[in-house]
Amino acid sequence: MTTSSTSTSDSARSSQLDEELLDTAIRWHLRLKDDSASDQDRHSFQAWMNQSEHHVVAYQNAIQLWEEIELPALLLYQQRHQQRARPRSLPHRPQKRSMRWGWATAAVLMLTMLLGFEFWRDPARMDRWMADMSTPPGQLQRTLLEDGSTLLLDGNSAIDITMNATGRELFLRRGRLWMDAAQQQRPLLINAGEVSILVLGTHFSVSRFHSRTTITVGEGAVTVSDAQHRQTLLSAGQQLTVQNGEFGDIQEVDPLLALAWKEGRIIFNQASIDDIVEQLERMHPGRILFNAQEFAELSFSGSFPANQPDTLIDTLVDLAVMEAHYLPGEMLWLRATSTS
Repeated sequence: MTTSSTSTSDSARSSQLDEELLDTAIRWHLRLKDDSASDQDRHSFQAWMNQSEHHVVAYQNAIQLWEEIELPALLLYQQRHQQRARPRSLPHRPQKRSMRWGWATAAVLMLTMLLGFEFWRDPARMDRWMADMSTPPGQLQRTLLEDGSTLLLDGNSAIDITMNATGRELFLRRGRLWMDAAQQQRPLLINAGEVSILVLGTHFSVSRFHSRTTITVGEGAVTVSDAQHRQTLLSAGQQLTVQNGEFGDIQEVDPLLALAWKEGRIIFNQASIDDIVEQLERMHPGRILFNAQEFAELSFSGSFPANQPDTLIDTLVDLAVMEAHYLPGEMLWLRATSTS
């Protein structure tokens, strides 16, 4: 017991020292990148490097990590300032100091999040922790509810369930569900953001992705309403998307294709980048970075296994649709393939 405790303690101290060294190395790297770095700064840095081989290794790791996050950090900085025009290139050393420290600050913030905040690495984690029922990325879960309904949760989904003598209510925090609703006198209501779905019968799917909610009816009917009490009726073979609170047009769909995900297949039909990322977020365990404006002309079709995100990503890369960069913290950075 004593040996195990000592080993664990030593491991924890070693991990803490490694993180402290990496933090120091990153600070040196940032200092030397600054135009104001002096000869004394460089002399002090060299003295620090000469103190230990561990310092050299830490600095090499800091440079590698910085290079991996530098361009995504610039992308985040540009998105934050709503720069619509895509630059011809992403420079490593912008000329203006104010711009450089703008994205450098973003990079430091990203690095801090990568190293210290699991919630930022995995945006769905809080929803999954707080939900009554949830699934990790890439895993479906089928459950028989107490009212006799069958519920299927897609990967990276989270819901709350409330059932009492007067009604049944599900709140979809994120992700996608399919339900074969049991017929009862008690009403069944599904809430997803500002959208409410009153279930009239029997097979249907609800998907929530950021500000977009999609309802697909396989059999029976549902009534969809919003915060302004607008309502519309969906019947079997119909699909409705509500984006930023706005109802789209009702689409006629083939339920077997639209609901193929519950059988383990993902079918894209002229999909946009949002459609692709929505699916990847259900399959991939980390945050996905992309600039939607780079993919404005994208229209993609294909069929893929629902539990193999790498197959989908590799296909998109092989077709020269995009470049995929894997970053620390299981982040995935998608870039449009240059046509120049």
